[in-house]
Amino acid sequence: MITGVLLGEVERLVADSYESHHGLPERAAELIDRAEALGDRRSADLARLVRAELDNRSGRVPEAVAVARALLGASDDRLIRAHAHAVIAGGLWRIGDNANAVRHSLWSMRMLLPEDPPAIRADHAIILAVQVNDQRMGDFEWVEFAAAQREAEASGMPSLEIANLNNWAWCSYEAGDMATAGTMLGRMRERAASAGQVLNTSCADTVARVLLETGEPAEAERVILDAIENTASTDSDAVPGALLTLAEIEQRRGDFAGAIRTLERCRALAAERDLPETDAEALRMVSVCQAGAGDFEAAYRSMVEFHEAWEARRSQQSDLAARFAHAQFAVEEAYRDTERFREMAERDPLTGLGNRRRSEADLVAAVAAGGPVCLAILDLDHFKKVNDTFSHAAGDEVLRRVAALMNEVPGFAGRLGGEEFILVFRAGLDEAARHCEQFRVAVEGYPWSEVAEGLAVTTSVGVTGVRPGEDRKDATLRADDLLYAAKRGGRNRVVSGG
Repeated sequence: MITGVLLGEVERLVADSYESHHGLPERAAELIDRAEALGDRRSADLARLVRAELDNRSGRVPEAVAVARALLGASDDRLIRAHAHAVIAGGLWRIGDNANAVRHSLWSMRMLLPEDPPAIRADHAIILAVQVNDQRMGDFEWVEFAAAQREAEASGMPSLEIANLNNWAWCSYEAGDMATAGTMLGRMRERAASAGQVLNTSCADTVARVLLETGEPAEAERVILDAIENTASTDSDAVPGALLTLAEIEQRRGDFAGAIRTLERCRALAAERDLPETDAEALRMVSVCQAGAGDFEAAYRSMVEFHEAWEARRSQQSDLAARFAHAQFAVEEAYRDTERFREMAERDPLTGLGNRRRSEADLVAAVAAGGPVCLAILDLDHFKKVNDTFSHAAGDEVLRRVAALMNEVPGFAGRLGGEEFILVFRAGLDEAARHCEQFRVAVEGYPWSEVAEGLAVTTSVGVTGVRPGEDRKDATLRADDLLYAAKRGGRNRVVSGG
């Protein structure tokens, strides 16, 4: 399978989704088709997840999460699974299930490697930072935002930098830290200017909110009016949210009638885009404006309606979160079953050690991790006599107990077949040979009379280092030659060589 041929285009989609969604669904669909034609399943599935995240931000959370869950359950690709977790995190966060959102977001980060596409690493870090900080109480620490900014800058994509600075500023504003909010907005506006980008509606909304709180209501109104009429939107609630900000500005200057008109416009958009939380907040503000204008009866009716809407929203969120949790449990159970069956397929049923396939994978992983690697092939001496003299049941018990002794050795242990085993060490040859000698002594000194009276078991071992750039098969053959040298030398010994 061709993997990741179009990853650069996937990264661009991810970055552009923070700037404007205009034309992105069509670009994602076209990329999926091209990737499928090339046999590039990774890029195709990542593009599907980008499209799902666009659904998240457009208010189609159940559809988005369903796509991500399907890929999470079906794919063995680590990067696909990591990005699916990020999309699920985004969906859960939007329905108010922040605790589970953060859990998925953490998974999405922990599954990434340094060599993964920088834009995807930055995207995941941005998601984690805003979700972790969104509902914190008390003092704030901005470690996650600082880490996300480093990832965003490393990606070389201004949209990601601007998005994280906006989130950082917004969470600072929510926490009442106007100094940090102002600093981050300054950095955001400078970065947008240097990149020739126009701030989207959500970013402009943050700017207006901070300007309002820092004593510049006229400039705040200018910024928010321009955003409502002229800027791109990346979330279904961006323009309704900006209308809430405009209404707040109008209310504070005493223009209650203007604020109510703005809020009715906000409620109409909220109904059109299925944004019950925004609608409830608009209702609350309508009540405040009616009271400010002296119409207390209307204010009371609006406040009652607000509380009813808010309770309905909470109930809806709880029901949706419960259904999502149930579906997620089913996906994770299915994946655990897949992992369990894969584990069973790679385990020797008698000893519980990894089989030949698993042992080769362990060796490949050890070499890929860097540093010295050694492998040992060992064989139980005269094992046929054990079976012939003490029964095959006794022979099976010997193999199980040898496996238990191997699990005490600081390396990867596997059974190659019969009475032949392998040990893989992330260590130099001297250290690996020392571990093998300790194992040989442990086998020889084991109380084998517990298995059968008169039983004695010894082992011969050949151990060698894997040379830089060497094919693992060559190293295995060399270890096998050293094993036979140990047998020719009298058995019950370790022979090592580079």
